[in-house]
Amino acid sequence: MKRILALAMLIITTMTMFVGCGDDKDSASNAAKVIDIDLTSEEYAFGVDKDQPELLEKVNEFISTIKQDGTFNDICNNYFGDGEPVAVESHEYDESKNQLVVATNAAFEPFEYKKGDYYYGIDMEIAAALAEYLDMELVINNMDFDAVCLSVGQHKCDIAMAGLTVKEDRKEHVDFSVSYYSASQKLIVPGNSDEFDGCKTAEDVVEILNSKTSSTKIGVQNGTTGKLYVEGDAEWEFDGLPASAVGYKNGSLAVQDLMNGGLDYVILDSAPAICITEALAKDTTSFSQKIDTFKEYFIEYDGYKTVLEGLKNTLLIAVSGLLIGIIIGTVIATARVVPKYKMLPRVLNAICTFYVALFRGTPMVVQLLVSYYVVLPLIGVNMTGVEVAILIFGLNSGAYISEIMRAGILSVDAGQLEAGRAVGLSFSTTMIKIVIPQAVKNILPTMGNEFITLIKETSVVSFVGATDLYVAFNNIGSTSYEFMIPYLVMAMIYIVLVLIISLGIKIMERSLRKSDRRN
Repeated sequence: MKRILALAMLIITTMTMFVGCGDDKDSASNAAKVIDIDLTSEEYAFGVDKDQPELLEKVNEFISTIKQDGTFNDICNNYFGDGEPVAVESHEYDESKNQLVVATNAAFEPFEYKKGDYYYGIDMEIAAALAEYLDMELVINNMDFDAVCLSVGQHKCDIAMAGLTVKEDRKEHVDFSVSYYSASQKLIVPGNSDEFDGCKTAEDVVEILNSKTSSTKIGVQNGTTGKLYVEGDAEWEFDGLPASAVGYKNGSLAVQDLMNGGLDYVILDSAPAICITEALAKDTTSFSQKIDTFKEYFIEYDGYKTVLEGLKNTLLIAVSGLLIGIIIGTVIATARVVPKYKMLPRVLNAICTFYVALFRGTPMVVQLLVSYYVVLPLIGVNMTGVEVAILIFGLNSGAYISEIMRAGILSVDAGQLEAGRAVGLSFSTTMIKIVIPQAVKNILPTMGNEFITLIKETSVVSFVGATDLYVAFNNIGSTSYEFMIPYLVMAMIYIVLVLIISLGIKIMERSLRKSDRRN
């Protein structure tokens, strides 16, 4: 165990030293700059639940009011002028209360971003003012951008406020309010590039981009107009570019990859593009500065609270999923080893075989999305992202554990089952008291591997608006525009969790071996 821990720490130390060796690089070559030419013209609006027309009417009235009385200009001044951003707090969701549930992706400064437990941004301040206008409590549900409109369309949230461009395909899920902000897409290039310095119009930029090939990589945020601009879209009359679009969860990751040399260009919404490049242009190249930045967002902005919540959810989902999986897997494995002399065992075997094939044959994230956004709304059941994750992790784990358990049962000498039956025990009693306990000893290491897999796979819960370790540290990285330290700390936490689980499994194995010797 000590050797494993020492190796883990050596790997982490080597990674940090390797990254730190880049401190002497020319900061200009690592920087990024925005080409100040609008490539598109688009309008932002809020997406409202189609089943709440009265809410849409009130939202439109509210937008008109804040534009007329100067409130909207004051909010914008907090981010584009000399004003101070205002922290917005989200209440806990409570179905019994009169609440306005807002879907957002808090990695889109200056429209929505997060520092610790508080939200900031133009959209978030508008959301707070709207909730007050409606005399409702504000609940903010932070999720992947791709899921924002979908969550409103499936009545999980009331309104989507995430720098949304009005698009026809999004109208299938939501009713758009009147526009509140005019936006555009802009090109981001390496800081030392002068390739576009002579460009005066969007046509000049496009002419250069059209001279590229598919080997040219342009980073975009998934689900945004930037991606459509690169790939082409008939609705927007975008011809597309010969370059390849590379999608990212958020714009800051794309710009970071550009600065690292992984991309040739990035195309993002104008305001976030400026915020991201300005933040990344700060002199934070030394390892100590990166640590200071992480400390600031982790401690001063209460980022540790989000991490603790993420750790709690990670363990809750993984442990609950494993327990559910053990129960389901044991039942299925037992059903599949029952002699098929009668019709009922054959039918049960067919059902169990289909179940295993279904959950082993589809990715976990697909199972989450289908369950949360399709199945549950169809049957009228309302569950939180964490609750759905526990259910799906349990069902998925059950399929894998059933095969593990079946192999364990088959590894037990057939004479054990025959001996139990010979002394008058029923099949179920023999399995529960004699066969399965021996099978568990044989499969214990494999069950530990399954638990470790569940711990690591919780990162997919961001698709249903839940927070786990990955989401928590990604929020810190997206807000601070510094991903290295958050990701290294996250890796160390995962390593520690895995080492603890491995140690626990070894202790259990050693204990079982001692009991065998006493017998």
